[in-house]
Amino acid sequence: MTQIVTTRSSTPTGSAVDSDRSRFPRQLMIFLVLALGVGWPLLSLSTILQPDAPFLIAAVLFGLALPALALTHRQAGRAGVRALLRDCVRLPSRWWWLLLAAFGLPALTWSVGAALGGAQPLTWSLVAFYTADLLIGALIINIWEEMAWTGFFQRRTASRWGAVGGSLITSVFFAGIHLPLTLDGAHSSSQVATSLLYLVGVAVGIRLLIARVDAWSGRSLIVVGLLHSSFNATESLLEPDFFWVRIVVTIALGIAVAAFGRQHHFEPVRRSRASMTVGQTSIS
Repeated sequence: MTQIVTTRSSTPTGSAVDSDRSRFPRQLMIFLVLALGVGWPLLSLSTILQPDAPFLIAAVLFGLALPALALTHRQAGRAGVRALLRDCVRLPSRWWWLLLAAFGLPALTWSVGAALGGAQPLTWSLVAFYTADLLIGALIINIWEEMAWTGFFQRRTASRWGAVGGSLITSVFFAGIHLPLTLDGAHSSSQVATSLLYLVGVAVGIRLLIARVDAWSGRSLIVVGLLHSSFNATESLLEPDFFWVRIVVTIALGIAVAAFGRQHHFEPVRRSRASMTVGQTSIS
């Protein structure tokens, strides 16, 4: 039986930690069963059949977005669904978050790659290709993917286990759903081990980064989706042998932002009552 307890504390989502940390919320467990049960087969098919885009889109829609909306409706009704969808079109608290999410991580990654001699030459065609890849990925995949992972899942784990603890827990399952894509092309145990190591590192870095950006941008899933898409699109900015640079940069940035967030406390962004109620919901 799902027990719903709502509070209206002024403490921002992600900083108020649920006192009962021993049990994994049933709603999140249901979400994971649906996400992995639907996502794994579809993502596996995307590595076998071409074109792969329909399988990727189906995995996001049927494995992530629809379960997140259905479980939100079960927990918080239509008001909760509307609040979650509003976050998907919510502009950030400061307009420059859009630019920072879209170009901050790529600029840092390209700079490190250039210092190491592994960056692609910076041309207008490269910038145009990156920007197109960024926007297409964000609009079609990543905003809706993050509606599920950030808007539904990670905000709840952060409410129960804190921003860092919630990020680490989310990173486990976020990495898990990407296993079929990560292991595609791995033909030896060493390749599998290396791929898994990179996957776990990226998952931890991205989730730590997103936890802070979600709060600082005013719960704007547009910003979060752009950030996620920017990591994916950054691959085009580096030489193939230097792909690891974006992974190391993402991990380092995630850890730095998490540490900064623990030392600096910010006032919560003013939100609607429905959004606050949904964000502060505790599930047993």
